[in-house]
Amino acid sequence: MINVTNFLFLLIASYVGTFLRFYVDNNFIISICGSFLFGFIIARKLGKSLNHILLSGFCSCFTSFSGFIFVLHRFINQEDVLKIVLYLNIIFISNLLMMYFGFMISRKIT
Repeated sequence: MINVTNFLFLLIASYVGTFLRFYVDNNFIISICGSFLFGFIIARKLGKSLNHILLSGFCSCFTSFSGFIFVLHRFINQEDVLKIVLYLNIIFISNLLMMYFGFMISRKIT
């Protein structure tokens, strides 16, 4: 159960993530940065509430799934199978690598 203070912090983190998402108009950069942050945060030994605030609030609003789907939908409408396959592979592989990189950097700092 989340208390009112944590709920307000969750809303603020969500707002900040959405605000940054709005002003950075590049889905690939957003995705890469968000994956790095996600990996960095999960490697830290943070409390359950702070994890929820940062991951469910900030990261989920910053790296919205709709941005990924929008670009994918654009490629599907162009009926360019090569772009679809390349985009999916590049996004998945680069995001996994950046998440791992963020995780490892966070572990080295501790």
